[in-house]
Amino acid sequence: MIFKQAFRVAFVALIWKQYKAAIVSTLLLLTYLFIVSSIHQDYLAAVGPNDIDKLSFIYKWAAYILGFVAFFIFHIVRGRIKSSRVNTKDKISESRELTHTDQDPFSDIRTRKKLRSRADFLINEKDD
Repeated sequence: MIFKQAFRVAFVALIWKQYKAAIVSTLLLLTYLFIVSSIHQDYLAAVGPNDIDKLSFIYKWAAYILGFVAFFIFHIVRGRIKSSRVNTKDKISESRELTHTDQDPFSDIRTRKKLRSRADFLINEKDD
């Protein structure tokens, strides 16, 4: 029972850490759409059914589109920033590998086609 709860908490923490920006931005978008819709409904209730202006619907849909555009721009910019961070980390790790190969005493061992131990050398000496 305790492990089940601990697993749930760990799983939720992992999902939150991985997708925090997407979750928050989606909730903000839904809240924005709800607010725009509520404001438009209040406006329509205030003016009455006889004086409904078609321009208010254009404003409502323009506000919806503006919200979606802002949402997608945020995710596009965020994706580019993430990819640039990954590229920077790759460049740093490559530069570290280049500097360590000059000082690495085992670099010649890694380039050998066949690795042999002391026992292999002893067996080869006894065969000769």
